[in-house]
Amino acid sequence: MATQALISPAIVVARPSWSRYAASFNGRIGLLVLILVPAEIFLARRFDLYGLLNYTVDWRIFAILLCLLWYFHSVQSPRLIDSCQLAIWGIVLISVLSILVQIAGRSPYPLADRQLGAIDARMHFQTATIIHSVARLPPLVTILDFIYYQVTWLIIAAVLVPPLCGHTVAARRFVTGIVLAGLITVILFTFVPAAGPWSTQPYLPSQQQAAVSAYLVRLKHSGPILLDSRNNGIVSFPSFHVVYAILATTALSSIRRLRTPAWILATLICISTITTGWHYGIDVLAGIILSIVTIWLARQIEPDGCPAQHSH
Repeated sequence: MATQALISPAIVVARPSWSRYAASFNGRIGLLVLILVPAEIFLARRFDLYGLLNYTVDWRIFAILLCLLWYFHSVQSPRLIDSCQLAIWGIVLISVLSILVQIAGRSPYPLADRQLGAIDARMHFQTATIIHSVARLPPLVTILDFIYYQVTWLIIAAVLVPPLCGHTVAARRFVTGIVLAGLITVILFTFVPAAGPWSTQPYLPSQQQAAVSAYLVRLKHSGPILLDSRNNGIVSFPSFHVVYAILATTALSSIRRLRTPAWILATLICISTITTGWHYGIDVLAGIILSIVTIWLARQIEPDGCPAQHSH
């Protein structure tokens, strides 16, 4: 017994608890937000962009989440704490990244729709052809139009569900991947801005698509511009809809029962970006490549699970 008592302390392995992993993740995201927000305020003034309050977080939802976070801490529920924290960061980051996109839209580079259309032509692909083919089946058009907007629910599920099922790292990788993909997309959008294939191909844009084109034209003009939060989806290349779908599904794939239905939905969402007329084929391809890159980067940043804490 005495010998065992002497040996036991020697085999104690100090492991970081889940709280230290959470603090590390929150610290990285918090630091990024503290850097980006002042930078965005400066750049918005520099490029005569007004109406930043249009992109502020919905404080009612934010306050509810903060109250829930306090309650979950009081009852010591790590999984609910993780879900709530990730939801808070998700809301903040969407606003921050949206503002960056609008600032990038003020770049002096002209719209590259002709160039993107030419790339599609070299790949023997045309969005208009797909739209006209699908139009022969009105029920399919309705279904794909509905599926296109389900990416929002996929995002919400990717943030909330994995932590509740004990896969918090998968959700953190999703958030990290979205941040990385968002920053890369802002750079690409700065140099390769585009409205969408409706500006170069024979089909009529929807009312929302026409509004995006008009907003991009206003952003390219000199003079003060009032930011319009209704036109967040102004990025054509790469398709961030595709990025959202793939990264969210990768997070949900950590749960075996959700893996197949999530990938089916993600595939249909990617297809719907074409059938609804929002994207060129090269936009979707670039979105897939960007997703693969950011998934790999997120895996390097976020560890493979949280080791258990052992006392002996």
